[in-house]
Amino acid sequence: MLERASAPILTVVDYPWVKDPINPKTKMEHAYMCGMHIARLRTQLDDDSIPVIYNMGRGRSASPPPVPDIEKLKQKGNVGSFGIFVAIEPEDLDLYRRLLPDCFAMPVKPVLSLVNLDYNQPNPIVRYREGMVMLKGVGTDGEETWFVHAMPVETWRMLVMGHDWGFRKDLFDMTITREKTTVMQKNGDLYMSLELTSNPWPSDADGLVPLAACGGTNNMAVIYPKQPDLVLRFGWDGKGYALDEEKGMVSIDVNRDLEWAGLVPEGASAPGRYMRYVVGGGDAYIKKVR
Repeated sequence: MLERASAPILTVVDYPWVKDPINPKTKMEHAYMCGMHIARLRTQLDDDSIPVIYNMGRGRSASPPPVPDIEKLKQKGNVGSFGIFVAIEPEDLDLYRRLLPDCFAMPVKPVLSLVNLDYNQPNPIVRYREGMVMLKGVGTDGEETWFVHAMPVETWRMLVMGHDWGFRKDLFDMTITREKTTVMQKNGDLYMSLELTSNPWPSDADGLVPLAACGGTNNMAVIYPKQPDLVLRFGWDGKGYALDEEKGMVSIDVNRDLEWAGLVPEGASAPGRYMRYVVGGGDAYIKKVR
């Protein structure tokens, strides 16, 4: 008979090939950590006694997260996520209602938010680009939120995590610059592009998508695949802080074969901005809404 071990078996984060779980050095390590996130969150998402999940299942911070030193970060240069944000009132309200799941009511002012981002992490292993096609809706709790109808992404690791939680992700090729963001399908066809122009935007455009919400990314909602009656609302207690920003009308080009293309008139332009930003001053959360 084997003798009883004299020391505890190593935990999964102690295996020697995972040197730094917070800052993976290889794609294999990153894939491992993505799997850990999925496993931890599945347990908490399926536990009805937990109404809100904080910081990817790790719980609330012991002390309030600090507000970032914006001026210091601005001096560093290439810091923060960046991309183009645009919001437009939909052309076809009937289509908007059909695309918005039944668990969401129509808002007083329907808005389509389009975002393409480079998350620009210092570690190239975890850096990735992602887009959002979001429709404003009202949840069963009466709060406005942004239902994520589609989410282009570049890496399979982010795709797998997103699918587990209900984000409708597919793999695309993406380029993100200050002037233009382009999302291409794998067959070479355009998905969408957003191009910042020098045309000024109307003075009343700020209300379409508040700056602190970062184009709606601070209040995203999806339907949890394992429980179709459960909406997951992703956000954080803090807000976004712009390090660099340029407002202007954004030219929108959408593949007309897409199911949501009818929301955007051909040749449309709408108020938008290029923004490089950081978030801070709060914990990330996933709120369960039924």
